[in-house]
Amino acid sequence: MEKLLKELNQVQREAVELTDGPMLIVAGAGSGKTRVITYKVAYLIASGKAAPCEVTAVTFTNKATAEMKQRIETLLSDSCRYDELRLLTVSTFHSFCARVLRAHIDRIGISRDFVIYDTEDQKALISKLLDDYNIDKKDITPKDVVALFSAVKNAQTTVRPGSRLEKVYEDYEAELKKASALDFGDLLKFTLKIFSEHKDVLNIYQDKARYLFVDEYQDTNRIQYKIVKMLSAKHRNICVVGDEDQSIYKWRGADIKNILDFEKDFNDTKVVKLEENYRSTANIIGASSSLISKNFQRKEKNLFTKNANGDKVRLASLVNDLNEADYIVDEIKKATKSNFDYKDIAILYRINAQSRLLEDTLRKSGIPYKIIGGIRFYDRREIKDVASYLRLIVNSKDNVSLERIINIPSRGIGKATMEKLYKKASDNNLSLYETMSNEELIKELTPAAKKKIKDFIQLMDDLKFLQTSNASGTEVMKAIIDKTEYFDFLKERDGLEADERIDNVMELLSAMASFEENSEVKTITAFLESISLVGDETSEAGDDNGVKLMTLHSAKGLEFPIVFIQGLEYGLLPYIRYGAEDLNDIEEERRLFYVGMTRAMKKLHISWARSRRIFGGIKARKASGFIEEIDDKFLEIHDDQELYYNKTSFGVKTIKPKIKVNTNTGYSYVVEEQTEEEGVCRVGTRVRHATYGEGVIRAVEGKGEKAKVTVHFRSYGVKKLILGYANLVSY
Repeated sequence: MEKLLKELNQVQREAVELTDGPMLIVAGAGSGKTRVITYKVAYLIASGKAAPCEVTAVTFTNKATAEMKQRIETLLSDSCRYDELRLLTVSTFHSFCARVLRAHIDRIGISRDFVIYDTEDQKALISKLLDDYNIDKKDITPKDVVALFSAVKNAQTTVRPGSRLEKVYEDYEAELKKASALDFGDLLKFTLKIFSEHKDVLNIYQDKARYLFVDEYQDTNRIQYKIVKMLSAKHRNICVVGDEDQSIYKWRGADIKNILDFEKDFNDTKVVKLEENYRSTANIIGASSSLISKNFQRKEKNLFTKNANGDKVRLASLVNDLNEADYIVDEIKKATKSNFDYKDIAILYRINAQSRLLEDTLRKSGIPYKIIGGIRFYDRREIKDVASYLRLIVNSKDNVSLERIINIPSRGIGKATMEKLYKKASDNNLSLYETMSNEELIKELTPAAKKKIKDFIQLMDDLKFLQTSNASGTEVMKAIIDKTEYFDFLKERDGLEADERIDNVMELLSAMASFEENSEVKTITAFLESISLVGDETSEAGDDNGVKLMTLHSAKGLEFPIVFIQGLEYGLLPYIRYGAEDLNDIEEERRLFYVGMTRAMKKLHISWARSRRIFGGIKARKASGFIEEIDDKFLEIHDDQELYYNKTSFGVKTIKPKIKVNTNTGYSYVVEEQTEEEGVCRVGTRVRHATYGEGVIRAVEGKGEKAKVTVHFRSYGVKKLILGYANLVSY
């Protein structure tokens, strides 16, 4: 074992050799945390301090579990028999709980022969229940309901009383019980219940976890925290490994307090900090560390590396989003001429909507790419919804599109009504739209059903009239969104996910506006054809050897020689919507940016656009405050502001803002704070907001970016916003 310990640095070795009592290993990005936890398990067993049957290690993914098992087995191959190693518990949280329940669930009145419903099984059951309650699955999909029910169980709450899914949830639980089935949330819930009510069972697993290890502890939710605390209560030999600076899953239930308060839960905790980074260059580490140091919810650490300084982080300020995408493609081409492969490169962004322009630009440049952890832009549900309205406007015989949007938003046109319409259409050799438009053919329907159908046909006729009255495609698309109240529908249906879906629709508007500016044939039909062809082409182009495109969340745990992080602007990163200011949200957004930065091994590019197409129109943008927080000495600047100020952009006259000059680099990237007497921040100023539209400032509290402004919006009433995040534009 001594030979193995020599492979560790001094701090890693200290963490491995301290075996007893509670321990918190704060593992900075790229510091070798997996190596430490596997060596620590191997050291315990090889030194005789613990038998394999007394060690339990839990983590979050099957991939991490497999890697941990393989490493431990390799380390112990010369000192431990395979049959002994089989008694070692290394598993995900859910696998561990399933094992507990398989042996003891009869204690709470459930058969040990239970089956586990995976996501597809859940979706199938929920699909049937939605049909039973005549809830259109285009209105709310089984996948959405699975996510909602999982969140309810993980948070130990209930479905909102009085909501249309309350009864569905009750029946869902009843069906699970009838089938003797558990879903993933039940695995955690019932394990906690057994441990709480049956101390003899808990005692068994406490002895199996005489030494307990928890990986990625910053990602644990509240119910997992309770299970871990109960398991470790007897022997108190618990070692958790994590990095609060990489806690980015609050929306999924992760509670950063679990790692921050670990020393309060165990007052004799030994804390070891892994601060040497083996992944990235010194300039990348310096830049990312200077950023994350601005967070308050963190443990002080000093990440460093013995790697070469490498290139400075390249910060690019571009005139607009088109130039930003072109800039990224140009840099990719340069990299591939310098012995890098496409697969060495990743482009990261905050929300999926940002991929559309990148995909278009990469495709036009002949650069292969692959979307990781998401679906192609034009395949997203909300994009298909709006596109289906457009298709039905230009081709009323398109039954597929009509079926998709007939109840989006919900109109209460039920399955039985649709079956009658199908039969009438088939008998008369007509499309569904023609059938629904024919008074004679729908006369047998109930008065309520006839009214709903007539209302839908009237809506579509109004949209058709607009399209034939020389309205642009952008105007027609905006009318679809307005007349159907589609955004309100998304907010009701998708909850926390609605903001990103709304952004995706806004990005589709931008794509339409750009198409109309740059194409010879500007019709809606031509636009629909162009996005259909994109879908086919992209599906063939995606391969493992291409440039990787993904959100910052999807990049967690990965690394790439070259990383681009795009869209460093207020409203995108940090992704703060509707003027909200919450310190916890801002800090999580900063952590997300930090995670993205530390994925880079050799080169890191970050960029922002001074104007971007939003909701079909050009909006001035402001650099993210996170850029200011990166120490200038780690940055190399690329700026085209001379072009920006001497020419017009998209035909819009640009106005040179007041600039705060960075005297070290000569680069200017931050608009100077405005006072109450100038710019947007004055009572009576007429302003525009990307979501709320036009309004007038009625009151101002404070100064600078943190000033609170009260705005009376024409369509949304009075809203109180934080100036730094509201991105108001005066006019």
